[in-house]
Amino acid sequence: MLSNIKAAIFDIDGTLLDSNGVWQQIDIDFMKERNMTHPDNLQNWLDGLSFNQVAEFFHENFNTKETPEELVEIWHNMAYDAYKNKIKAKKGAKELLKHLKENNIKIAIVTSNSHELIEAGLKNNDLYDYIDLVITADSLSTNKDTPYIFEETARRLDVEPENIIAFDDLCPVIKAINEANIRSVAVYDKRSIKAYGEELMRDTADYFINDFTEVLA
Repeated sequence: MLSNIKAAIFDIDGTLLDSNGVWQQIDIDFMKERNMTHPDNLQNWLDGLSFNQVAEFFHENFNTKETPEELVEIWHNMAYDAYKNKIKAKKGAKELLKHLKENNIKIAIVTSNSHELIEAGLKNNDLYDYIDLVITADSLSTNKDTPYIFEETARRLDVEPENIIAFDDLCPVIKAINEANIRSVAVYDKRSIKAYGEELMRDTADYFINDFTEVLA
């Protein structure tokens, strides 16, 4: 899986960190407080959107009294304690990052989340010092489900796409990774399996793993 690899790209939520449940609960709590109906397929609508784009989606589709900027601040505050103190890394994540660093393979984060929450979650799990580059979708004014964000990451890493491997748990994002000519790995996550099914995740990605220990097996 890692043959001829010079860089690795990781998603955060549902991939490196077991954090998707936090965001599901935030959506539920936020909407309950405002007497909003929580659609069963809400997460599918949000997959691949940046933090700011999700706020705009809520503001436009649920007619929130808060502006998108206010929504971002509310959700950030609701999530920060969990990222700083509670959310744990996926099984084998630290061992894999350590292995990559020891073998001079560059490590990047590409995420829809905010830089502050990413930093808190990574530091909470002693992963932050392994990371060479962090790119958020908002910093490039784009989505994660477009190849551009991965092409730009490759450019900033100064590594050819064919020498990069990328790990994610969302099928639309994995498709974008493939379109960027980067080797793709679908990572098991409960929410993603429920949304897409394991068969589709396996069919979409070059590889499928249940956890990161399989990469080094």
